[in-house]
Amino acid sequence: MAKNTNKDTLFDDFYSTAQATFGALESQFGIHGVLDQVFGTDLIKEESKGRVRSSRAWETLSTLYEYAINGIQGEKDPMDIVIDGADVIHLIESENYRPCEEWDTIIRMADGRYALDEGNVMNPQKLALLANVDIRTVRNAMSAGELVSYKREEAVWIENASARRWLHGRKGFKPTVMDDDSSHLNIENVRSPADFGGFLISQRKRIGLNSESEKLAISHPSVDPHAVSEIEAGVFALPLDAVFPIADFYQISRQKLLECVMRVFFYEELQMISADTGEKEKQS
Repeated sequence: MAKNTNKDTLFDDFYSTAQATFGALESQFGIHGVLDQVFGTDLIKEESKGRVRSSRAWETLSTLYEYAINGIQGEKDPMDIVIDGADVIHLIESENYRPCEEWDTIIRMADGRYALDEGNVMNPQKLALLANVDIRTVRNAMSAGELVSYKREEAVWIENASARRWLHGRKGFKPTVMDDDSSHLNIENVRSPADFGGFLISQRKRIGLNSESEKLAISHPSVDPHAVSEIEAGVFALPLDAVFPIADFYQISRQKLLECVMRVFFYEELQMISADTGEKEKQS
């Protein structure tokens, strides 16, 4: 289970670990000036901390924290958020001075969120961190069939759509907040479940459909208000004949929405159909 670690506490750990590691760096290499450049010269502790807080390194870790814990992505690419954050932590790590274990948890949470939003299979431990539950809760859900899992190369993985459906509505989970409600996306650029949900929310707001009563207007027996909340969370567990009524509701081209659903949620099936169609065209 993820610990609710205060960001100020994490900053203090980052500050003291970096100071000790950079001091060891100066000592071992016989150099001077690294500590002064990073922490300032003859500054009182609070002034020195202010200098580090304004550094790019702490900005990187702060972005990592917000993405992992609160789901705030901002303008930065999520893969860069994870990689850059891990890099900063490794830069201040040495044999004698190590960042607290909560930083490792945050990196794993961020990596799990990236996998979830990109439509990739999920690691059970990272899913537990995102849901803020004990790993036993995830294992119980797997045993009960609530989570679809499989084994590959001695590792257990959870199918992405199953993970998204299980997380949806859980109190401990904070969904990713896409930059500017994904209004920068058009349907041709949607490539992940997170983008899909963000695009639909943006489109609904754009056409002025914001009330709960208006959400009931999708004319398909499988599409109730809960199903709408699921697809806007990036979960598509509906029959394909629901796509056209959904397209009409969101005022999107039927063909473009169908192509988008196939591309995001049925990629392998789409590839098989496309390959078969291409082969038939060659033969004719």
